[in-house]
Formats: sequence, structure tokens, C-alpha cells
Amino acid sequence: MNPKITVFMAAYNAASYIQESIQSILDQTFENFELLIVNDGSTDETVVVINSFKDSRIRLIHNDKNRGLTYTRNVVLNEAKGEYIAILDSDDVAITNRLELQYNFFQEHPEYALCGGHGSVIDEASKPVVDNRFTVPIGPDKIKMTLLFQNTFINSTVMYKTTVLKELNGYNDYAPAEDYELFIRLSDKYPVANLDTILVKYRIHGSNTSILQSETGRLKVRSIKEKQLTNLQIKADKKIIDAFFSILEWNYRANFADYLSLFTKLKAANKDLHKYPEIPFEKMLFNYWFEIIYTKKAKMNALPLLLNKNIFKWSYVNFRQLRKAFKLSIKGIGQLST
Repeated sequence: MNPKITVFMAAYNAASYIQESIQSILDQTFENFELLIVNDGSTDETVVVINSFKDSRIRLIHNDKNRGLTYTRNVVLNEAKGEYIAILDSDDVAITNRLELQYNFFQEHPEYALCGGHGSVIDEASKPVVDNRFTVPIGPDKIKMTLLFQNTFINSTVMYKTTVLKELNGYNDYAPAEDYELFIRLSDKYPVANLDTILVKYRIHGSNTSILQSETGRLKVRSIKEKQLTNLQIKADKKIIDAFFSILEWNYRANFADYLSLFTKLKAANKDLHKYPEIPFEKMLFNYWFEIIYTKKAKMNALPLLLNKNIFKWSYVNFRQLRKAFKLSIKGIGQLST
């Protein structure tokens, strides 16, 4: 009889942490799983550590050479025996009842195709770091809207329906942002969810790298952003794409006119296509607009920009935002008069 869940772990030179990752799966309260580990040409003691476990639920497969993350993750399309596929990176640690919580969610909500959750952050020694909660959005509409701007899933928490992952042909060649691109494609067709609970301990260590720190990562994410605009039937020039991309970076380099143009186009596109719930989406756009105004220190123009009729409605703004914009304006006027 096939297992209900295939836990999938890609491993490349993971000897330092994979033992704890594997043990966290073997200790799960939900026991009807297989642990499929794909070794992507490791040159350290990764395989030795894996083979030290004597558990029939572990299945180890070797790539013929180092193939990279996208290829390795897609091995699961042909090898998974479970009805669901749960991802756990080889340096992260699953909470003991993680599989049970997600399996129960799918039994209660069979229409959903993907389920993730929150994480806590640990260091190289598995100790919690300060402010260690890694929180993700909750609710299908909020997740789908936020995915337009940034990743809303911790990869090591996600569980897919196997049939859906195969239907979408798995991961496309967007490494190191292949998971983000897949989440977007999947959420365009099916409801997705995050459980409001911590499912994994996410490890930060010297080998962690931000996707946007590499030129390859930046190019791949930029191509994802362009694809998102195209799917919204927005014909965007370089300035609009730059503005859109910079929101993901949280580095607002574009000018206010370009951000205003972007948000106006997104608002109009959603009115035409009805992709997102209208009021929550427009409120999200306004909140991003405020953050840009505040972060870029609009100074004396802060209030006029905030109240721009293309973005602003009184029901969207809160007192804190008005107060901050007012202070910026006053400060700008004060600097102008000195």
C-alpha cells in the first residue's frame, strides 16, 4: 500500500544538518509517509549520514551528477508514491505534528492544492534566534494578492497535492526562485492556504543566500515580475518593471510617478479581470503606496502624494498613516524655510 505522504528532501553537501532534518520526519506523529531524499552529487558525508538511519520509510535516490535544484526537485514528479508531497529542506527541522496538521487540513478542505504555515528561526547550533518567528499571510485571498508582490510561503512548510504538482509539470527553470514561480502558477488555478501555526524550524547559517543577492536570482525574479504583469494584460515599460521589482527588494529606487503608474495600472487591470477581491486589493495597493512615500521620505509632498485620487480612499487610510505623512510634510516645509 502506498504511503499517504511523500516527504521530499533535496540534498547537496548537507552533512552538517541533514541528520536533524531526517530525525524530525521520523519523529512525526503522522506515520504513514515515505521520506524521499535525492542526493544531488554531494561531495561531503551527506550520503554516509543518510545511510546511518535504518528506517524502511527512507528512500535514497542519486542524481548521476550535480544537476541543480530545479532538476532535483522535479525528480519527485516520477518518484513520489504519496497522495501529498511535503517539502523539507535538508537544513530545516519539522515540528513534530507538522504532517498530521497538514494532512488533516487537506481532509477537511479537499478543494485546496497547497498548504504551508509559519516558521521559527534557528541558528547553526539549532538555537532560536532573537525575534525568531517567520510569519506568512493567512487566508487564500490575502495569500494570492500578496504573491503578486512577494513570496508568501516558506518552502520547507509546503505540502502539495501530488496530482496538482504533476498537472503543472512541477518546477520551471527559475532557480533560485523556482518555488516562488510555482506558487504563483498554482495559486492562479487553485485555492492555497497557510496554517496559522509554526510548522518548521527554519535554519539560518553561513551557506544561506538571498535570492536577490545573486545576479542570476535577480534576473529570474525580474522575469517572474514581467510574466505577472503580462498575465494581468499590462504592457509595461522598463520603468514600470523596475518599480514592480523594487517592491520585492524593499528598496524603492524608482520615482513616485513610476510607482503611481504601476499601482494605477494594477488597479485598472484588476477591475477588468476580477482576479483579486477589489476592495482588499486596492487597500493593499494603498498600503504599499504609503510605505513607499514614507520610506522614500517624500517630505513636503507626502500628504499630497498619499491623498492621490487614483490610489486614495478615506476607508483605506488609518490615523497612523495620516500622522506620519503629516509629520513628513511639516518636516519638509521646515527644512525648506531654513
